[in-house]
Amino acid sequence: MNDTPDPDRPAPRRNRARITLAAGAVALLVAGAAAGGYQVGKVEAGGDPGKPSHCADSERALADLENEKAGTTDEERIATIIRMQANVIVQNGDCFPADARAGAQVALDRQDQQAASEALCSASDRPWWEC
Repeated sequence: MNDTPDPDRPAPRRNRARITLAAGAVALLVAGAAAGGYQVGKVEAGGDPGKPSHCADSERALADLENEKAGTTDEERIATIIRMQANVIVQNGDCFPADARAGAQVALDRQDQQAASEALCSASDRPWWEC
């Protein structure tokens, strides 16, 4: 009953500690690999994981429209591009924050009001400078 410890044989507590440390190391390696794979997939997909898959396309379309807007000086074309950008944001509301959706809707409403005012002015007999 009174066994003398054998220096070549580890004590039971040391075995449990080694097993626990090994299991912890394996768990950390697996978690690290999963997190790395997640990040690589996120970068390759081009979007955030919490957003729907079409959001990357919407954001890319906005960037393309912004580049097109920067490359033109035609005021009518710029107004058209701004309207297109606002429509992308409003129609893909789940991809953008609430303040962006609200701002886009305000821009669309203002353009509609301006177009209605211009149409009303054109239909009246008043000269353009009075409108």
